[in-house]
Amino acid sequence: MVEGNARVYRPELQSRRSEYIAWSLAGASLLGLIFLNLGGMIFFWSLVFVVFLFFAALSISLGNWMDRRTQIRIDDLGIAFENGLRFVRLDWPAISSVKSFPVRWGNKVQVLSAKMHFEFSTSGEVIFQNKVEGRVGFQEGEQIMDEIVRRSGLTAVAKKGDSYYYSRP
Repeated sequence: MVEGNARVYRPELQSRRSEYIAWSLAGASLLGLIFLNLGGMIFFWSLVFVVFLFFAALSISLGNWMDRRTQIRIDDLGIAFENGLRFVRLDWPAISSVKSFPVRWGNKVQVLSAKMHFEFSTSGEVIFQNKVEGRVGFQEGEQIMDEIVRRSGLTAVAKKGDSYYYSRP
């Protein structure tokens, strides 16, 4: 997406189905704990289980909330990364290095400066039983990385397998 002279990129959004399931399980387990009112040692471990389910549901919700607020904005002056909890703005000359290495789905790209950094994932496919079940990361992730390397004046310094390291000459 283009806003003025800036381009804004957003990652693939995941279904919220897992979030709804997690909150349903957490709520059902709490209701079960209240209605069964188990005493003694069983109650303690049931309570630990319910707390764990609520923590898992909260973690999934936080991840979904951050994904929906994540964006990378590239303009003539530099790059900005935002995810709802964090905002990083780097001018092109401030970027000292870029690292790219494979992860389970796509590649992880780290953009580093002397005082700040951020990372994002390139596009990857979640495959289950030879069927694509979802996509993760930034669909234009490779192009974003190439533009960061080009505009910040970095050159390839090291390559090991599918991992790359770009830095100033």
